[in-house]
Amino acid sequence: MASDSPPARPVKTAVIVDGYSTGTFLPPAFARLGLDVVHVYSSAEPMATMLPPDPDAYRDQFHCPDEAAFEATVSALAELGPVAVLAGQEPGVPLADALSEALGLATNGTALSAARRDKYEMIEALRRAGVRCADQFKSGDPQAVADWAERSAGYPVIVKPLSSASTDHVYRCHDAAEVLTAARAVLGSTDIFERRNTEALVQSFLEGTEYIVDTVSVAGERYVCGVWEYEKEILPNGKNIYDLDVLLAPDAAPVPALIAYVDTVLEALGIQHGPAHAEVIMTPQGPALVEIGARLNGNMNPGFHDVCLGANQADLTALAYARPEEFARRYAGRVYSPRTAAAVHSTRTTFGGLVESVDQEAVDRIAALPGVHLVGVKLGPGKRLTPTADLLTSPLRIFMTADDMERIRTDRDTIQTLKDQVYRVAGATGDRPRRSILLLGTDKYVLQACVRAGVDAVVVQGAAGYDHGLAEVPDGMTTLLVDDHKSPEAVLMALHRAGLAEHRFDAVHTSDEWALVTAGVLAAQLGCRALDPVTAVHFRDKSLQKRRVAAAGIPAARVTVIDDVHDVSGVEWIYDKAVLKPVAGAATARTAVVESRQALSTLSRKYRADRTAQRTFVLEEYVGGEEWIADGFLHDGELLFLAVGRYGAPCLTMIDEQTPLWMRHFDPKEEGWAYDRSEPVVRRALEALGLRDGVFHMELFHDPDTGLLTFSECAARRGGALIHEQIQAKFGIHLGDASLQSALGSRPRAEVEHRPGIFGTTYLKGRAGIMFHCPSPAELRELPGVEFARIEFPAGERFLGDIDNTNHRVGQVLVSADTEEQLEKRFTEVRDWFDARLVVAPQGVTGREIRAWGRANRPEADFRDPLWQ
Repeated sequence: MASDSPPARPVKTAVIVDGYSTGTFLPPAFARLGLDVVHVYSSAEPMATMLPPDPDAYRDQFHCPDEAAFEATVSALAELGPVAVLAGQEPGVPLADALSEALGLATNGTALSAARRDKYEMIEALRRAGVRCADQFKSGDPQAVADWAERSAGYPVIVKPLSSASTDHVYRCHDAAEVLTAARAVLGSTDIFERRNTEALVQSFLEGTEYIVDTVSVAGERYVCGVWEYEKEILPNGKNIYDLDVLLAPDAAPVPALIAYVDTVLEALGIQHGPAHAEVIMTPQGPALVEIGARLNGNMNPGFHDVCLGANQADLTALAYARPEEFARRYAGRVYSPRTAAAVHSTRTTFGGLVESVDQEAVDRIAALPGVHLVGVKLGPGKRLTPTADLLTSPLRIFMTADDMERIRTDRDTIQTLKDQVYRVAGATGDRPRRSILLLGTDKYVLQACVRAGVDAVVVQGAAGYDHGLAEVPDGMTTLLVDDHKSPEAVLMALHRAGLAEHRFDAVHTSDEWALVTAGVLAAQLGCRALDPVTAVHFRDKSLQKRRVAAAGIPAARVTVIDDVHDVSGVEWIYDKAVLKPVAGAATARTAVVESRQALSTLSRKYRADRTAQRTFVLEEYVGGEEWIADGFLHDGELLFLAVGRYGAPCLTMIDEQTPLWMRHFDPKEEGWAYDRSEPVVRRALEALGLRDGVFHMELFHDPDTGLLTFSECAARRGGALIHEQIQAKFGIHLGDASLQSALGSRPRAEVEHRPGIFGTTYLKGRAGIMFHCPSPAELRELPGVEFARIEFPAGERFLGDIDNTNHRVGQVLVSADTEEQLEKRFTEVRDWFDARLVVAPQGVTGREIRAWGRANRPEADFRDPLWQ
């Protein structure tokens, strides 16, 4: 930030007290204005826990650790004729106040120094001034702290030290036992400034979003340097940690209210001169202070702030002290004006150990991302990396700018694949710790995403999937073969046999409908991420799902649970027409329309005769109309991507009519009405079901006459068939990547690459008998409009002719077209072409008949019983 007037002569002097951390930016800021700087330590020795001041940046150094040294320090500084004394970091605030007051310089004074450092005194000063604030109590007795929380505040409460920083020893507690444990932890520790905590502070919890408000003041006239919103992530232990500080527009809600509130805080705490860094929560009642420091923002970087804000707090502070009139003329009473989107990302790690070296190549790969301005590597060789528990233990601070936040969020997600490669840590697995995921079943697109993102995968394959042999596991991944990958017992035993019982997984994930609850149960045991079992249950149980959706006011079919489909004598028939299905089925297997009590009894007798393993079924009210599909994904409750489409006919209709299933997605530009109609229903249904992260596949019934959408069901996994391929072709979205990133807690890429035209999927039917030969995927792709083909049924297997579920097929093709009419025509042409070249041996015939079939299909070969000539 350039000044508009030349530096004064002779050279003046500024005094920095405890120029740690971002205080290191103050000497060059003053130097740019032509001032020398000297440094004063408030301690006898430099604090080892803080980024130290650069001694070469100062003309002289002083130590003032106690009252005995104070007068001598004042005298020594007075001889220099300083124009300013200010704190470079939090512990220097009281001494800077005292020195500036004693030297007769611009000062915040000593009257409220304690309130600017001690968090208890800080809040009490606000209370006396009538400023909204938390309730609180402090004590050196842990039991007294717990007793106050029990009788006074209501849970949760916050327990923390009186004068630390960087979320050091900050605990969110939900009962008296947790408060007692937290208070003991605080009182048994020193703060990050190496001072023993003799009292613990407990405060009422402020519910709401947290914000940063940074200011610089001269004689009570302030300039707002920036307002940032904290976005946080939840660790497996439930603790919130900082993820992104996102720059907000000055006119965006609730920025004006935050600024007005911070003005009252500055006045109440006597911050009339210099920088301030406030953290404020916007509660339902309005803004309330978390805490404020009379110093620079600890996440401030001058070059970064110059790019995104046109000014930075260090240079503004230097100008305020060195040339207050100029500062007042250019900045007083004003607010910042953003130049770009910006955020500061604090990475987290689950690794620990002694740092042996920093991999500069990994740092360079992060720095090369388009949205990265600067990578702050916080640890060097010999320092200890610890699992991230707070802001202090975040290993990297990454400053990010771009034209829009979408670019920043995309690069932030890429950083998650690189961040653990920056430090080579002694004792960690391998030189470059990587994220690791346990996959139940094989989803080839999730496996592909693991390879691209550098994520280690342990793949659990059930015997049936392994024998089917269609899905291949990439080289380098660990495969565990079990009897049943849906069984927690089988998976845990396999992990122990493989020596992976203590392996640190970041997540457990599955794309298999049947293993969804298992993944949640295993994650709870392994201490990692997954869809929680209760939410998974509501995505599996059709009755629980519909009841929860209906309770949220979304139209849904009435449902009756049949505990044992083998005996329906006690089931009340209340429907004109109904659908019978397993309570936790998939792919319309054993799903049928029933139109009477007698039809229900007939199906029950059939299932009993078949001795079906599935016994718990539901009877749902029949809903007519078009059957629609909705596919997409969420992150932290935000719907990032949605694709809406429809089946050619409802699935049950296609099964009844023995016609191949087909589907397509609507074009959001040409058929936006479908998205306008469905998106509110999809959002409300997902919220009702509790899905906040991950992919989903939802089915709805649409009444073309009224436009009403009725909820059918929803799966917390990507859709089957060629849903992935269809969405990738139409929208450029990779659902495998989205599944993986969601499982790991990262924000998936949601940049749509819209492709005009219509893309649809159809099944390729087989014929009853043993399949000898069919066209290859490569041959299918040569047909007009065919973009992708997959043959799933192997030659030599016996194919059952009747379609009884939506997985009954030989293969599938993805077809593009200009219109739906052209799409259906191409479907028909492809299916007819395929069927004409399908070679299937008939079944249930005599040997004479099968030999005649062989002669007809292989006329060049003579297999008749020959005579010896």
